[in-house]
Amino acid sequence: MFFVLSKILSFLLSPFTYLIFFLLWMSFCKNHRKQKKLLVFTIFGVFFFGNSFILDEFVRLWETPVSESKHKNYDIGIVLSGMIMYDAKNDITKFNSNVDRLLQVLPKIKRNEIQHLIFSGGSGDLYHPENKESEILKKYLTSIGWDTNNFIFESESRNTFENAKFSVDLLKRNFSDLSEKKILLITSAGHMRRSVACFERQGLKVDYLCSNRYAGPRKFEFEHCFIPNMSAFSGWTHLLHEVVGYTVYKLSGKI
Repeated sequence: MFFVLSKILSFLLSPFTYLIFFLLWMSFCKNHRKQKKLLVFTIFGVFFFGNSFILDEFVRLWETPVSESKHKNYDIGIVLSGMIMYDAKNDITKFNSNVDRLLQVLPKIKRNEIQHLIFSGGSGDLYHPENKESEILKKYLTSIGWDTNNFIFESESRNTFENAKFSVDLLKRNFSDLSEKKILLITSAGHMRRSVACFERQGLKVDYLCSNRYAGPRKFEFEHCFIPNMSAFSGWTHLLHEVVGYTVYKLSGKI
């Protein structure tokens, strides 16, 4: 139920949803004065939520610093899912921008800076629970000749709370004393605040490494500061999802 509600919440948190609502309301509204007010709200929403500079400033407040890696070498790395899908029709494995989570850690594995890796993620698809990310990734890495003997694939979790809970359960079964292990958590910068809190709630102390950070150096370019951008609407949806998700987890005792 919590998983389904999170999907509904993502839709309700999208600024684009409300802009469409205002436009539909304006179309059916008979009151001319109210129509003008709705038009003003809509135009304001387009320029505010479509403004990349404004979005960057809010994201910068939320994202954690790039790294809290206190050590060069780690016993265990934990990578969270949300990056991969399998296109059965064309027999293609596809990645989204969150693949940076994996790309940040694979070189560390190659350099022996991380000894064991756990990839945590089941299906994030409401309609296709059989498409489990960990299993897709394991098949992909094997197909390109990557040695996964030191990898653990957790394939049942569907949200961040379950990522932490199921990963810690697996780690306890595979390692005798986790308190003596140096552990590095890898996920997106915007997702890190909630992720670290979830793992700490499960009693696991982790360092972290952020991937695909959204807010970079401030840009004062005309297009960036003044021209509405459709990708900014998506950015707001992700940001609000994380902020509200963190709040809900806090109120429900998950962190």
